[in-house]
Amino acid sequence: MRIVYLTLFILTLLFSTTNAQVVGGYNKKLAKLFSSGKYESCLFKADNLTYKKNTSRDPEPYLYISMCFLELSKSDDPMIQEDYKDGVKQAIRYAGKFIKKDKDGEMYSENIEFVNDLKKMQYTLVKTNFDEEEYSKAASAAKKYSKLNREEDYTVLYFIGVCELLSNKLSQGTNDIETAKTQLKELTKSGTVKIDKIFNPLISKVFSKYSESLIVENK
Repeated sequence: MRIVYLTLFILTLLFSTTNAQVVGGYNKKLAKLFSSGKYESCLFKADNLTYKKNTSRDPEPYLYISMCFLELSKSDDPMIQEDYKDGVKQAIRYAGKFIKKDKDGEMYSENIEFVNDLKKMQYTLVKTNFDEEEYSKAASAAKKYSKLNREEDYTVLYFIGVCELLSNKLSQGTNDIETAKTQLKELTKSGTVKIDKIFNPLISKVFSKYSESLIVENK
């Protein structure tokens, strides 16, 4: 797994936009701290806002927390590296909270570049676990990936279901696969199926793996 986390660290450097603050935000204090590179101060201030009654439902602080965690995870300072060794994981976690708070999706759309950067990092973790046949971990990572979407992606749910079956979680896997298949049929009929370009390369792999498992099972 050390290789996976090293890869994620490299991806933070490749995919993330340096010093890119929240697009469409209004909190000037957070914007100033972030643009000045004072990520830890920005993180603490944004975190405080999530506990205040008048700002706890505001999506912007959660997005800043996510961005700060990502930036701190790239630090060259050994102490900061130790304190924020789970920075990418936390960035994805708080991005999920931001998405839940962003009811109309406007800020999500305005900051989709940042969200997609996180999705690419999480996709790498999902793919690595799947390729290494760590199916339970792949399912868990895919669930976290799905939280970076505003709407349920049933191709991702299908992937999760197959991974659950392959890790012997038969009841949950079967339920997820059947739910995904039913919803995908309905979306296909209405012509509203959306393809996640980041995750899509894994779908053909999981179809193939599922088919192989059925062949072996029927022998």
